[in-house]
Amino acid sequence: MKYSSLTRRIVNDNPTGDDPVDPWAVHILAMQRVAQGDDITLLSIGQETDETTPDIVVEKAVQSLQGGRHHYVDMKGELHLREAVAEYHASLTGQVLSSDNVTICTGAQNALYSVAQILLEAGDEVVLVAPYYTTYAATFGASGATVVTVQVTADNDYELDPQQLLDAITPRTRAVVLNTPNNPLGSCYSAELMQQLVQRCLANDIWLIIDTVYLDTVAAGSVALPHSIPGAERILITVGSLSKSHRMTGWRVGWVIGPGELSSHLATLAVCMHYGLPPFIQDAAAVAIRQAATTPQTVRTVMQERRALLLQHLQDTAPTRLLDSGQGMFILLDVSPLGTSAHDFAMGLLAAKDVSVLPCDGFGPGGQYLVRIGLCVDGQQLVEAGRRICDYIASEAEAM
Repeated sequence: MKYSSLTRRIVNDNPTGDDPVDPWAVHILAMQRVAQGDDITLLSIGQETDETTPDIVVEKAVQSLQGGRHHYVDMKGELHLREAVAEYHASLTGQVLSSDNVTICTGAQNALYSVAQILLEAGDEVVLVAPYYTTYAATFGASGATVVTVQVTADNDYELDPQQLLDAITPRTRAVVLNTPNNPLGSCYSAELMQQLVQRCLANDIWLIIDTVYLDTVAAGSVALPHSIPGAERILITVGSLSKSHRMTGWRVGWVIGPGELSSHLATLAVCMHYGLPPFIQDAAAVAIRQAATTPQTVRTVMQERRALLLQHLQDTAPTRLLDSGQGMFILLDVSPLGTSAHDFAMGLLAAKDVSVLPCDGFGPGGQYLVRIGLCVDGQQLVEAGRRICDYIASEAEAM
């Protein structure tokens, strides 16, 4: 039986046509070994594996479930949660809007996919900045649109060239997608670029999609955003979630914020996709936003402490190169000087040192030599992981 090629594109946008390398293969193998009882340090996932959702949020979900809040709901999201998200969005971006501009989705991934299905079709182009999160190419390409990649390179110190992005826009461009702070690099974009991009999008009726799932995990005010630029509300779509900021990765609470007409289309699509987020989860999400409001600051503090600790024990990574944005949930390692791919490096590190990191093979062209190290664990585990990574680099360098 023949299956769609979508599943191939989910793990790799596969520009060469060769068999793709699954970027999650290392993490999956590591999890299998953990299940078998092996002592593996997991640095291959974007969450705090040793932390839990705030108690007040969990308690609300339990109370709501026991109170019978487990039936069908408004498919665009219940009003009380959409109001809470609108307030939260305003606090992050300065953009004031109403609940009519908010649609609740089953996580940011579902939000991005839904937006792509509504806005894009065959013959359109969508511009992505690489490296990007591993599912982006499939998420936007599944609509039938052509994915156009703007590659951030080592030659430019992994900084985006604004002109290169603007030059990638053609008469067929229907949307430009930016993830800020970026996963995996953690980098942000300049206010000047945002201004130029909004003006270009307004002039050419192009959607500007901003993925902000990591926004509240970095220092407040450190990220330039387009939301206050006059006229931006016409073409701006913002995707967010509570996964990283409120330690709720498994709850699958995300949203899309944009023009009211977009929200209507998203609600119609929800009929065919998920038929609404469970009401007890929506109740818990509203509590997370309004009553666990200090959690993002706690996450930021923890990430900064872990970053400092790991960097202290990643002092000798030559000949590889550390790439650190100074904020966010990841540190990157460029392993190209070892003459090995990110996938092979990560597999070798797992086999030799019991440390799991994520190769960026599936993060777009140019990611094949980048390894993402998550700040997932704390204390002695992180210290020991740093030591093992350095030891493995040294052994690989000696074998060259």
